[in-house]
Amino acid sequence: LTTKPPSFIKKIENVTALAGDNITLQAVVKGSEPISVTWMKGKDIIQDDNKVRVTFEHGLATLQIIGVQLSSGGKYTCVAENDAGSQSCFGELAVKGQWRSAATSVTAGDPAILEYTVTGTPELKTKWFKDGRPLPASKKYRISFKNNIAQLKFYATEMQDSGEYTFEISNDVGTSSFTTSFTVQKQNCILFCSCVGLFYFFFIPNRSHSPSLLYQTTEEY
Repeated sequence: LTTKPPSFIKKIENVTALAGDNITLQAVVKGSEPISVTWMKGKDIIQDDNKVRVTFEHGLATLQIIGVQLSSGGKYTCVAENDAGSQSCFGELAVKGQWRSAATSVTAGDPAILEYTVTGTPELKTKWFKDGRPLPASKKYRISFKNNIAQLKFYATEMQDSGEYTFEISNDVGTSSFTTSFTVQKQNCILFCSCVGLFYFFFIPNRSHSPSLLYQTTEEY
């Protein structure tokens, strides 16, 4: 019998996931047995551990990753080999962070926090954008990144703070970003007017007496 080299009848599909998700990459291989399968990320061979499981059963090659991180993103290759040769296919895994926002719609004058929790291999670099432009430094808000939590904190929101805010994080492996719509609504208020009339004092000079108050008025509306 002729030994047939391995070939892929179903290749790896590209996957997009949120940080913390569990993902599965699969490929279907045919060819003469025995066939060995190796998974690689970049140039590194992937080994089983407590968060990664590699299996090959009945022609189905599977790579499972528990709790993907931003650093998990990249190119994954499945290599199938037998005595007749080898064949490979690859797919891309894109990992995005998870967005948490204290408020996406607030009333003018209220404080607000846009918060983003991320994971990834240091060194992580962060950027904020508003309507596609880098967010400049300002005394109106504070930008911080500590313990993998990025915050954009407004001390007192204004109408002009409304817009599309994008948070971007990157390291040597890649870049991830997320955009949210932030709306500052006009403050609804009842205007109370209180007009208090001035005190009018009329004095008549008198050489022998101190000035005396003759008239006083006050009005309130």
